[in-house]
Amino acid sequence: MTNIPFSLKIAAKPLLILALLVSLSLIGLSRAFYEIGSLKEEQTQASKNENILKSKLDILSTNEANVETNTNFAVSFLPGENPALSVLYQLRGNAVGNGLLLSNLNVGSEVKDENGFMTVSFSFDLQGSLQQILDFVNLIKNIAPNIWIEKTELNFAGDRLQASINTKSYWSPFPTKIPALTEPIISLNSAEKEILTKVSSFNQPSFVILIPTAPRENTNPFGE
Repeated sequence: MTNIPFSLKIAAKPLLILALLVSLSLIGLSRAFYEIGSLKEEQTQASKNENILKSKLDILSTNEANVETNTNFAVSFLPGENPALSVLYQLRGNAVGNGLLLSNLNVGSEVKDENGFMTVSFSFDLQGSLQQILDFVNLIKNIAPNIWIEKTELNFAGDRLQASINTKSYWSPFPTKIPALTEPIISLNSAEKEILTKVSSFNQPSFVILIPTAPRENTNPFGE
């Protein structure tokens, strides 16, 4: 067994302690640099999020006066649920307004088309003069909810005309998940603004969503 000099034995312990201190210092410095890097990344992300939120606030502040109105127009044109009641109201109201007799009104089932939109079909008969029916057809092309004429059949009976019309209305469920607060948004481009302007010119229904009222007690159910 090799004999270790006494002087080395004395120096070994301080050297071991020194080596341990150096190792701990290196580990500490490495951890400190990592934490500093993480804090810089968080600061950069926070600054980016702040700019996004400021941009959103500017856009919303600029369009605050029109946001609610434009939203109502868009929702009435392309609802988030089956618009059958609104469509029926519009069809009947416009038929009466044009002096037409509307009959044989049928509502189809909900169907998803190839583009992912939900559709509901309506078929009905109209009786009146040719000009009245033409005015009605031109009118329902510009009402909300959106109504598209699929088929029209005309049958003349003297000075009266009966038209059998098939129409379709589109709707799409609203998103169930809103974008993250820090996700950037952009203003509408010129094409989107043009679409919104066109939609806002359509004749609106008197209601978009039916809100049920609380039941009330009838104090005289049998009348007087």
